[in-house]
Amino acid sequence: MTATLRTVLIALCALAVASCGEQEGKIKIGAKNFGESRILAEMMAALAEEQGLPVEGVIDYPNTQAVLEALKRGDIDAYPDYNGTGLVMLGQNPIADGDAATARVKEIYEPLGLSWRARFGFANNYGLAMRPERAAELGVSTMSQLVAKAGGLTLGIEDDFQERPLDGFQPMARRYGLSFGNVSVVPLGDRANLYDDLLDGRVDLIEVYTTDGQIADYGLVILDDDLQFFPVYQAAPLANAASLSAHQGFGAVLDALAGRINADEMRDLNRKVDSEGRSPRAVARDALARMNLIEAGAVATDDPLLIAASPQVAEGAAAAASLRAARKAFQGRDVKIAPSNAVLADVAAGDARLALVGADAFFDFSGPAPVRSEAFEAVAPVGQNLIHVIARPDGPARLTEAKTIASGPVGSSSARIAALLKTGLELSANLVTEADASAAALAAQVRDGSVDTAIVFAPEGDNALVAAFAEGGLRLLPILGWNEGANLVRYPFLREARLTGGAYNGQSGAVDTLGAQLVLAGPAPETGDAVGDQGPSAVAVGLSPISGSAVEALNDAIAGAPLIDPALKQAAALAPVLPEPPAAINPDADVSIFNVFVVVLFIWILWLYARPEYR
Repeated sequence: MTATLRTVLIALCALAVASCGEQEGKIKIGAKNFGESRILAEMMAALAEEQGLPVEGVIDYPNTQAVLEALKRGDIDAYPDYNGTGLVMLGQNPIADGDAATARVKEIYEPLGLSWRARFGFANNYGLAMRPERAAELGVSTMSQLVAKAGGLTLGIEDDFQERPLDGFQPMARRYGLSFGNVSVVPLGDRANLYDDLLDGRVDLIEVYTTDGQIADYGLVILDDDLQFFPVYQAAPLANAASLSAHQGFGAVLDALAGRINADEMRDLNRKVDSEGRSPRAVARDALARMNLIEAGAVATDDPLLIAASPQVAEGAAAAASLRAARKAFQGRDVKIAPSNAVLADVAAGDARLALVGADAFFDFSGPAPVRSEAFEAVAPVGQNLIHVIARPDGPARLTEAKTIASGPVGSSSARIAALLKTGLELSANLVTEADASAAALAAQVRDGSVDTAIVFAPEGDNALVAAFAEGGLRLLPILGWNEGANLVRYPFLREARLTGGAYNGQSGAVDTLGAQLVLAGPAPETGDAVGDQGPSAVAVGLSPISGSAVEALNDAIAGAPLIDPALKQAAALAPVLPEPPAAINPDADVSIFNVFVVVLFIWILWLYARPEYR
């Protein structure tokens, strides 16, 4: 090896080591996978950047156990947590006094090399909320004042709260001496329905988390926990002590938000992320700018709400209808269509709030049978996607004769449909994926003879398809034989349909095809069951689902919308309202004793008349 080459290699190695060292030296902030934690983590990261500290960014973790372990190992330098959660994680009893809880977690975490910093100023606790007019009518502002009224009230709670042994429904009722006339229980994953029940008057009050964005949305009042029954969950940064020593000024950065965020402000921030779909980073930086903690010029507050849509529908009437509906549902937001070949992946990554997709996108076809993804839910029906099989007039007479079938890139709707047709109809044609999935590009491939046929999956009369057929040299092939075999059962979302005659230039008669419902989709709620995890609840939410009020507004804005296809997972707000079952007969103890006495008395009288001596 020459001296020159040796020198170059040494220099490169030194550069790589320096680069790794620089990356290792950057501050990493952790966050749990729900909106409030991400907002606080982005605040911590932005403040560190403002002070010139090297920051790598915010890293999501699925739950408290994972993020706490990462902090212990030094994988991250700090993350926002709650003192009540800190107690639970180390097996301590819950404490209702915030100062006492903070003193205790500081004491027990210090030997672990972890430091609880100054609290942000709010707590995310359990609470009971009411509509303000109902609370005023009853004259209640505290939970103790409910005691005299509870017998005539209906309380809405989630099943997790019903079962919690220390801070749940039964312990709360015993502590306050509450006996409600009726208790309506919903599954934990449907807790958003509690707000709908309250607003619709089906219940008088509900159990909430005190920083829920819906509280501010609907102007609800939270009754004062005057006996301090609920344990406290006050938020604060939790940092690795070694990181505080390694980064001068990092501790001061974490303490800069001490007492700066109250519960009302946190509710508003949560609403912007969970209901309006804004990015946690934009919301966090906007809040810091208003506190004069960072330069306002670095804030991007007008991030648009994006609806991801395939190129084959992004310019059509369905996209326009989706835009109008979303602008009504998310008033004040700039709503845009974002063309994409992987629309649900964009929603999963947080790059889009909604997806305009066909029903096929909800299913995974990698196995022997399609499996529906439970990570997404349909929130509003928009229309119908129909399969357009495009060929030349001198091309194959039927799809089974085609040698090549073109579609969009792998992962796109047309590529999925092409694969389904090949499997379901046992076609011998080769599938060709194209980078450009637009109707114009695929039609051009057919017209110039590059492929025999192409698949366009779009609503009938789509503008791009109309324009492509207007140029001439194209015709539509029917899809025949789909109902032979098990296709209708195997692919329940794909249904027989017909393209009407005259819809496109050169098409004189109706053409048999297949269709799937076109819907707006969003992330579905995801729940866990670890007691005390993440805050007052056992909820571990990935991406925030679209709120029930926004779902209803979307559907109201789409005139004549049909029901969601039953093959799809739909938003809870769209579930039909079933009639209430008759109340169970559950008389008081004194009534039961009286009934038993009456029955015994009746039997004794019959015996008197029937006894032999009497006869």
